[in-house]
Amino acid sequence: MSTAPPALLSSAPRHAPSGTTYARARLRLGIACVGTLVVLSIVLLSTGASTALLPSSTSWALTDAVWLMLLVVLYVGLSAPFDVLGGLLLPRRYGRPVVRRRFARTWARGSVAHGACLVGVALVLLGAGRLAGDPAALAAAFLVALGLIAAQARLAGLVGGVRREGNRLSASDPSFVGGIVGLPGLDRTMLSAAWDHETARVQRLRRESVRRSGSRALGVALALVFDLAGLAVALFATSASATSVAGLATLSLWATLWSFVGLLVLPLLSRRAVSAADLAVVRGGVDPVGLAQTLGMLDAEQEDERQRNRLVEVVFHPVPSLDRRLWAIERGDAPQLPQPWHTARTALFLSWASLGLLSRAVHCNCGRPELWVLFPGD
Repeated sequence: MSTAPPALLSSAPRHAPSGTTYARARLRLGIACVGTLVVLSIVLLSTGASTALLPSSTSWALTDAVWLMLLVVLYVGLSAPFDVLGGLLLPRRYGRPVVRRRFARTWARGSVAHGACLVGVALVLLGAGRLAGDPAALAAAFLVALGLIAAQARLAGLVGGVRREGNRLSASDPSFVGGIVGLPGLDRTMLSAAWDHETARVQRLRRESVRRSGSRALGVALALVFDLAGLAVALFATSASATSVAGLATLSLWATLWSFVGLLVLPLLSRRAVSAADLAVVRGGVDPVGLAQTLGMLDAEQEDERQRNRLVEVVFHPVPSLDRRLWAIERGDAPQLPQPWHTARTALFLSWASLGLLSRAVHCNCGRPELWVLFPGD
């Protein structure tokens, strides 16, 4: 039985019966995909496969780029079955709109563009490492991460085919919510072009409260610090290095494991920020019933899972369930802004700069290239 207060619970539309399993099926898929990459990383690290199979030369050769492209192709091939399940078969199984040819085109475009970004990042790190050692590679990763944040909206277009329509962003995936894009201090709110006037109004007020309070900047800063800390540990405390193809492959495996740690510890920060933003916009004058209706619509378009087991939410979800959000709004039981907003998923996106491989493997975006850069949010 739900613990949400009846006043707000009844005002949020129910689009599917309790117990709908699409969200649970996606969660199992994400666990399988992330688990496969994590276990494979552990096996490859424990066997020293990168050093044994890949070039360890610290001098430039044309084959460096060839090896890096081959590794990315292998990664895409390993991810492909999970992507087909997440982007095509599961949506069809649970009655979500999907077109086979559109999925094939979008997936191919996203895989090529994301793969090209990984190869480009690898070459930057390799160049910096060979020029001035691993400290230079760490500095290069920092600059790459800043570039990713600055170019996030354009990357969403390059990777997922997301289109700009005025001050909004358009994508065919119903879970697309836009986001706050750009470097902190120069950022702006860009909402989904699919939202009606009232949904867009409420979400703009909510996102602006996040942006103006500094919560988004705080979330980006913590995500960046987390990723760079993992990269530094890998570079200076393991056999990974940025001076050879083998060293970069090892670095990518360690970065993947570090991203997995982030999946376990960072969602707590994100959940606190979601609740704080909900309460802030109500205190700013938004009608709680109108907010509840908007949140209910967004929940239906993403996973349609109003209630969750507490342990499942703590481990796997950076956004609280709809009923918990409504309960927090009703009671006024939430922290104050600023809180580090969207930290967990921002860290996944920024893990591109350290060659982490989990950013497109999690349950919210596996097989959905339109969400690989601008993740689903609150």
